[in-house]
Amino acid sequence: MVGDGKKLNLKWNTVRRSVLGCGLLLCIFFFAFFRWVLWPVKISGESMLPNYDDGQPNYIYKLAYLSEPPRRGDVVCVRFNRDDVCIKRIVGLPGEKIEFRRGTIIINGEPLVEPYPVRPLLWWLRSVQLGENEYFIMGDNRTSSMLGAVPKDRIIGKALF
Repeated sequence: MVGDGKKLNLKWNTVRRSVLGCGLLLCIFFFAFFRWVLWPVKISGESMLPNYDDGQPNYIYKLAYLSEPPRRGDVVCVRFNRDDVCIKRIVGLPGEKIEFRRGTIIINGEPLVEPYPVRPLLWWLRSVQLGENEYFIMGDNRTSSMLGAVPKDRIIGKALF
């Protein structure tokens, strides 16, 4: 009878180690996944209204642009310094000339047609010629948000929701 207790205790120790090891592996996996693949963020401010609300949770897919370049209309997360990131929409692609006329964005002489709702730009801006590695980003709430040209290496990833 005493031998059976030792066998049972040994089995429980093995099970505990297996459960703890599995739990540790899951913690490491989820840490890595949410650090380097899907980054949870919260929208802060009104710059992306009416499409993204202040306080709305979102995820940034950091691997989105490893195999293909960002496209017009993509909502991206951009890093400006170590602690300052924002979410904006790509409206201009590398090499394009961006102009602003009466609240309309003109790209290479053609008005930009945007299928998503935006609040129009109310002020006049100078035209911008983008370099070969630059993207022009703006908030959807153009009455209060506008950024401009950013290099591709500042784009962290693509917003998923």
